[in-house]
Amino acid sequence: MKKFISLLLLVMLGSWPTLAQTPTPPPAGPTLNGILSRRLVNCGVNPNLFGFGYLDPNTGQINGFDVDFCRAIAAAIFGDATAAQLEIYTTVEDGEDALRSGEIDILLHNVVLTLGDDTRDLEFAPANFYNGQSIMVRSENNSAEWADLDGASICVVEGSTAENRLLPYMSSLGFSGQLLTLPTLEEARDALSEGRCDAQSADVVNLTVLQQRSGDPNAFRVWQRADQLYTREPFAPVIRAGDDQWANIVRWTLWGLIEAEQLGVSSENVNALIRRIEGQTVAESDAEYIARVGPAVSRFLDPTLGIGTPLSLAPNFMLGVIREVGNYGEIYNRHLGPDAMLPIERGLNSLWRDGGLLYAPDWQ
Repeated sequence: MKKFISLLLLVMLGSWPTLAQTPTPPPAGPTLNGILSRRLVNCGVNPNLFGFGYLDPNTGQINGFDVDFCRAIAAAIFGDATAAQLEIYTTVEDGEDALRSGEIDILLHNVVLTLGDDTRDLEFAPANFYNGQSIMVRSENNSAEWADLDGASICVVEGSTAENRLLPYMSSLGFSGQLLTLPTLEEARDALSEGRCDAQSADVVNLTVLQQRSGDPNAFRVWQRADQLYTREPFAPVIRAGDDQWANIVRWTLWGLIEAEQLGVSSENVNALIRRIEGQTVAESDAEYIARVGPAVSRFLDPTLGIGTPLSLAPNFMLGVIREVGNYGEIYNRHLGPDAMLPIERGLNSLWRDGGLLYAPDWQ
């Protein structure tokens, strides 16, 4: 009767994970083969991207949102997030050249995914952060909508996206403005602080960095709502084109981080969601385990029921990722959450069910 109830529960829960013999993994392609040979994933990062890749003065280590994605890929391949080698490139161009030459396996550098870039000789993984141009005002300024800036003076950097696209966007809404063009973001912020302009425009990440590094973050307010952004600037990892296996590993590791958050699997509870073992003996059958955690979690975490083999990874490769790095939400909160050094509202970077753009395909 107990077995019958378990089987009935599985039918009610949804699709049953495949219980057939684990398929033979495909051979390692050129990128994966190189990684396995050196026992390291080489990631290009920028140590000057506050919150995303920066030298932590407290530890002497480079940390950040992008760095944790490198660590996640290392954990997916080796089960060890420390198998990540960080190579430093302060410009995107240098990082892309290193990618083409084979010096690195992936570039995590806040590169914006665009049609023009994606059709060159490099390839983008799915976006891991959604950014866009917005507005920063002084805190005493109550401006919170575009109508509040009609006729305002706005500081921008010469040659920037804001200089080229802000006024046309305001015009499309029926508003006007005047630009005060300055050489650097810092000079634009100082002009805002001194009252020489009513607002400053740049992307949300840079505006938040300027706010936090101003000496008095409470003196400024950054517009971060999705409807306040006037461009779409998704950041995405960059890889070499032509290695589909490597592209799939990067793609599904990123989606796996999102899937884990969707499923409620985190570094804090993952050990409670794996199959129970007493001593050296597996204490749960397939049916009992699936009935306890559900088909989706079992496909995600179990070495028998997991489905990572087609990627030439362990069937349950995401188990090591979650244990060592956490899910997408944990990574975000660690570096960009309300208590982090660079607090940015999740907004577009929330899960789809919470009104954001993050969505992982089904894990089956």
